[in-house]
Amino acid sequence: MARFRILVLLTLLMALRPLCAATATDLLQAGPLVGYAEMREVALWVQTAEAAEVQFHYWPKDDPADRGSTPVTKTRQEDFYTAILTAGPLKPGTQYEYALVINGQPVPLDYATAFRTVPDYRDRFPPPDFTVALGGGNYVNDQLYDPPNRIPGEGHNIFLAILAKQPDLMVWLGNNITLREADWGSRSGMFARYSHNRTQPELQPLMSGVNHVAAWSGRDYGPPQADRHHLGREHAQEAFRKFWPNPPHEQTDFIGNACSFRWADAEFFILDDRSFRDLSSPSDKQKVILGQAQTKWLIESLKKSQAAFKIVVMGSPLFNPAESPEHYNAAPEERDRLLEQITWAEIDGLFVVSGGKDFGELTKTVRSAAPDVYELTLGPLTARPARDTGELNYFRVPGTTTFDRHFATLKFHGTEDDRQLTVTVFDVDGNQLWTRTFAQASMRL
Repeated sequence: MARFRILVLLTLLMALRPLCAATATDLLQAGPLVGYAEMREVALWVQTAEAAEVQFHYWPKDDPADRGSTPVTKTRQEDFYTAILTAGPLKPGTQYEYALVINGQPVPLDYATAFRTVPDYRDRFPPPDFTVALGGGNYVNDQLYDPPNRIPGEGHNIFLAILAKQPDLMVWLGNNITLREADWGSRSGMFARYSHNRTQPELQPLMSGVNHVAAWSGRDYGPPQADRHHLGREHAQEAFRKFWPNPPHEQTDFIGNACSFRWADAEFFILDDRSFRDLSSPSDKQKVILGQAQTKWLIESLKKSQAAFKIVVMGSPLFNPAESPEHYNAAPEERDRLLEQITWAEIDGLFVVSGGKDFGELTKTVRSAAPDVYELTLGPLTARPARDTGELNYFRVPGTTTFDRHFATLKFHGTEDDRQLTVTVFDVDGNQLWTRTFAQASMRL
């Protein structure tokens, strides 16, 4: 009789097991996040709370019947349950909506899930207007590992303000997470830090509704002044690539996390200022930040680019003349050679964007027999901003210094023969702090 009761109990438990299984909503840890876009494919990222099968369904916003699906992928513990899937083939210049499916169950979300593909406009119609959001310096508080008696990160509603500007894509400028000292020495610590950051509630709608590409900087990498000798270098790079679905590049081993992508008549060149950094030599000739291979890749790519606007992005200031180990002029000979090569190559349409600072500014570099080059440097999104500059940047454009938490947009607009680039900087609530417009014609040689 006792054996019979046990059999009945086991049967009931097996019958109830599906009812007790975690729902798709319970299994979603963070995301989804929309990564790089091409004309006919888009990368999609997600993180689950445990091993699970994930898939995305997608369709043009104006044609829901035209549905496609990514392959089913199973998240793994060794990847901290992250997965990057590719949606495609897609239609160029199209707004898509998508749905996340976990273990065969659609995940209901209370925010929009959408992405855009790159427009295929050349020889068909004039270049379209579009907007790119910019930001870096993100700090998500974690009391156990934060400095005592202060709150380093605030203003996380800034992510909702960015989304409200309806950008076509967002480029992250580095310090997108802040590795703590406890994280530096271990793969587990770095992956845990990324996982903690990605669960920020205000971040979810922005991740899921806008395409993203990221550069990295010092706090994504390790200790202050960490260089290519950093023992955690490989773990930092692995974590960055698992959590940021950037454009792939076949020369990854030679140029680190550098990559490029094009959107309409603008091409973006994302530089890696960490993987090859070595300022240990007393000789300026031996100091390196980008390295020979990456510099060559950048120059050759700029020369081949047919884009009207060429946007160079780095996680630390490129042309800021102020003395700082975090500026490119910490390797002065390499920096001067790069600027000379850019000038000799007669590259026009050049604009620079950088992060890695605790305040923002616009820097103007005057060149002989060549157009001036402007560099927009942004301070933190949510990390603690500076109260003053603490440095002498004699190329700073008056009225552009920003000591509030902030983000920016680059708006590419105008007729085909009069294209304009408008830079606007906003505070955490989306209020305009300053704006400047540059004609593409003024960037030509």
